[in-house]
Amino acid sequence: MSGPESPRPKVLVLLGTAYFPPFIDQIGEMHSAGKAPRAWLLDIPGDLTQLDQRFLTNPPKWLLALYRIIPIWMAQALEAFRVRRRYDVVFAWGAEPVAMTFALLLKLTGRKIPFVTLFSWVSPPKKAWFLRLVRSQITTLILPPPTQREFAIDRLGFPEKKVADIPWGVDEQFWQSPSDVRPDMICSVGREMRDFETLIKALDGTGIPCHIAVALVRGKSDQWRQALGDSGEKAELPDNVTVGSKNPVELRELYARSRFVVLPLHQSDTDNGITCLLEAWSMSRSVICSEIDGQRGAIDHGRNGFFVPVGDAEALRKVIVDLWGRPEESARMGVEGRRTVTEYRRLDRFIREVGEVIQDAASAAG
Repeated sequence: MSGPESPRPKVLVLLGTAYFPPFIDQIGEMHSAGKAPRAWLLDIPGDLTQLDQRFLTNPPKWLLALYRIIPIWMAQALEAFRVRRRYDVVFAWGAEPVAMTFALLLKLTGRKIPFVTLFSWVSPPKKAWFLRLVRSQITTLILPPPTQREFAIDRLGFPEKKVADIPWGVDEQFWQSPSDVRPDMICSVGREMRDFETLIKALDGTGIPCHIAVALVRGKSDQWRQALGDSGEKAELPDNVTVGSKNPVELRELYARSRFVVLPLHQSDTDNGITCLLEAWSMSRSVICSEIDGQRGAIDHGRNGFFVPVGDAEALRKVIVDLWGRPEESARMGVEGRRTVTEYRRLDRFIREVGEVIQDAASAAG
């Protein structure tokens, strides 16, 4: 691996536009003010230039005008290709369309540059087809979900040495539960691939208070709200269930008030819900999670949480009611969750290992 004497690489970072703003540097400011967890990207060793919708690479005015009228992912890929020679390595995170388009431009023009990508889900058919086409242009593919690493190697033809095994980390300092809070509820968090319909059915009639921390977007008809006969503005909920988004500080308070966290998921071959799982553990909260293929082995069943069958409201109800009635057991499992984070999932470890991959890619090219 890279030694401490290695020079800091100049890194062009391709970022998706679906997740930002707030932009990474703004999240860093929020963290400094105690309002958000660490923006891990800012701690990667290197001189970083972010390429998002702000186009901080300073394209000429005529080109920027063009970028404003074409799809943003295409504009980012074109700009990355234009300025690539200024950098030692290009790193893509949360920008899969941009990354694949950039790789295609490299392939079509025969150009080479160290290119590291951090993906979460490579198995959807269209994406898989495209990655087979451009895999020779990717120096290292970082894939935290084990099922997706297996897919990349076995089905996409990536050499094993080009696929990095780096598990997700969590800011265990921000996500800490104060000792003076008495948990009096449970919660569920997140949006992607969530099966809240099953959770709501499981909670109906139990009287157990639960808050679902997700934004209800007017005009956007989520699958779970459709299943409840809703048009997308609101859903009919049991009296013990509330719904609404939370900022990071409010979410930390919600975790602290919860005896445990429930992650109801639709079947998937990637690790949907992993961020919430790690945050809950870091807050010393046990987790009840749907046993999807993508979360295989994530929970040590019975030690730091429970798996339940996907889509089975009765099984979920049974585990929720049972664990609610055993607060000491739930607390014990939460302690084990915190131990899992501090031993294996610290954010510093994730940052160091991603940084080493980027440094190695830059050094090999030099």
